[in-house]
Amino acid sequence: MPPNIVMILTDQQRWDSLGCYGSSFASTPNVDELARSGTRFSRAFTPYPVCTPARATMWTGVLPHQHGVIENIYGVDNALLEQSTVTTTVFDLLRDAGYECSYFGKWHLGEADPGFFDHYDGFNSQGGHWQGGVQDGVYRPEAQTDASIEWLRGRDSEKPFLMVQSYYPPHNPFSAPKPFMDYYRERSIPFPGYYGAVSALDAYTGRIVDGLEELGMRENTIVVYFADHGETFNYRRDSVHKFVCHEEAIRVPLIVNWPELQNSANVENALVGLEDLMPTLLEWAGTPLPDYLHGRSLVPLLTGEAADRRDDYYVENATNITNKEQRCLRTEDWKLILSSDGDGELYDLTSDPEEELNLYTTPRNDVHNQFAHLPSHDDRVLQMSQRLKSLAVQMNDPVGKDLADEAIRAKGADGGSPALAES
Repeated sequence: MPPNIVMILTDQQRWDSLGCYGSSFASTPNVDELARSGTRFSRAFTPYPVCTPARATMWTGVLPHQHGVIENIYGVDNALLEQSTVTTTVFDLLRDAGYECSYFGKWHLGEADPGFFDHYDGFNSQGGHWQGGVQDGVYRPEAQTDASIEWLRGRDSEKPFLMVQSYYPPHNPFSAPKPFMDYYRERSIPFPGYYGAVSALDAYTGRIVDGLEELGMRENTIVVYFADHGETFNYRRDSVHKFVCHEEAIRVPLIVNWPELQNSANVENALVGLEDLMPTLLEWAGTPLPDYLHGRSLVPLLTGEAADRRDDYYVENATNITNKEQRCLRTEDWKLILSSDGDGELYDLTSDPEEELNLYTTPRNDVHNQFAHLPSHDDRVLQMSQRLKSLAVQMNDPVGKDLADEAIRAKGADGGSPALAES
């Protein structure tokens, strides 16, 4: 029988909020164990750092400009059927392949049951993290966990299943049951509600894995832990919480654990994204992949086979304070961000992983001459803009093409590919 699949999706969770991703203070033993005995993707990204566009991509396998769902959606029954240009989901194809599909928790692709599932116990968004709005009453993620385990106990064991457990936290408002928050309060950790939620979800993840063990399902069940986008803690001037192309917003945790793979403590450094989930799930199910997908199956990376690895990753965004359209090209060591107001950003991620020093226009001839000692990076900007344009054309994204063309003109190039010196 094909493998069962459990997808544990969190909302607005930074990749560095977990112990297995390097946090020195986060208490996340259950997720850390999934990483220790599975595969942790160290460079996983969202294609759009906002809930609805990212979720539409993960379930359709195409990028936001293609499906057209490019903002958070409320008051619509089914965004994928009413507003997306791509209406076939991974759930449709898995059900056709004989899978039983269930969904618990935040959906954020419409207010009504979308009809894609054999069992749906979801909600669109908002409403907080406590049932009835009572702090320290019934924590919605705990109730969701109870419901999903009950569903596992009562389902038809003759069919493979896909279960999505979609938690609303650690998304703001930052809150969690008091014991989890107190752990961080007592250690003077900022945002104890955020990190308390991370630890609470870790505990519920452990309960789901234990439930699979108790029911004899664990050996043939793949567990995927991931997030839709990150959290900036309002640090960047163009946005609140997200809506930017900086690492804290676009980089996400992604962990795959399947006992059959026996990939103990494997860390995969390839550049991957949420659009890769759909082709991966279909390959696990033995189902043919549609030819229009933007994503690539992660299976070769998980099994150690020869894989077609990306040299770079493409991100779309629109800031929510300064109202700029943006496109981003993220390589292993560099990041280029182009904006519709003509501004550009270039960051050396090796020496400046915090993305504080914008090298796009250095050296500058300003009155203080404060950047005069820095070398020009025009050649790098040109090369990366050319690559961004190539991807935009390949993916039929006119906004990305126009932003790249503007950057190329601003740097004085006619469309050629400048040589880039080794750095």
